[in-house]
Amino acid sequence: MNDAKTSVANGRKPKPEEPEAAAGKKDSTNAIPMFDIEEALKLVVKIRDKALETAPLPQVAKGCGYATPTSTPFYRRLAAARLFKLLASPQAELTSTALDYLKPDREDAKQAALTQAIMAITAYADLVQRHVGKRINTEFVSHSFSRTFGLTDSCAGVCARAFVSSIRFAGFISPDGTVAVPSGGVALPTRNPSAPVVQQPKIEEEEADEEIQTQTLYLDSKRKRRITIKAPLTVTKDELERIRAWLGFQLIVEEPNASAAPE
Repeated sequence: MNDAKTSVANGRKPKPEEPEAAAGKKDSTNAIPMFDIEEALKLVVKIRDKALETAPLPQVAKGCGYATPTSTPFYRRLAAARLFKLLASPQAELTSTALDYLKPDREDAKQAALTQAIMAITAYADLVQRHVGKRINTEFVSHSFSRTFGLTDSCAGVCARAFVSSIRFAGFISPDGTVAVPSGGVALPTRNPSAPVVQQPKIEEEEADEEIQTQTLYLDSKRKRRITIKAPLTVTKDELERIRAWLGFQLIVEEPNASAAPE
């Protein structure tokens, strides 16, 4: 402590390992998962197989191989399962999302359940939106979690690895290593109008290494509502799918109003 005070007095900021730098930082969190979705599903399967859905939590913990409900490995797995909307609260009942994954009644139900579980977590949904078509940088995610949730570097790193592992398990990582929304009839979640808009990084034209075209689509007859894009002259089918997925996240989709007069 004295060394840290001396450092400040000398005009030198404390190093990250010094106590003052970690003041107020949390070493655990319930806001985002500390275990990935695969581990959460393993817990869900145990609860289902041992018919523990309506049992008191102490019994659920023991049935799953843990001493008490406050056992850190059990508690964090349970918290993750609830964040992914796989288990209800206060007991451990399986949700419709969990049942769709474990007992799919249609071809795309399992993938849809995974997509819904990932996108149910606001922080995960925001990161997916920001990285569609890009590679995930675990260190960047860790820094983001640390700032947003006030976590220590160690805790943020655990959460970041859980995020990356979860989206990989859920099929959000394409063969080329970039983030892509899983296909197969999955309905894309629409953005909450009250949620903050995530600004995408600007791409300067001089950085482009190919010809760029500008196209405008007018959405109404008065040509007041429009979408303008700058894009390469050609795109591949995979790139087109990424563009469609990206638009699905960026635009707030409203249901058609039958009473509204056409423009």
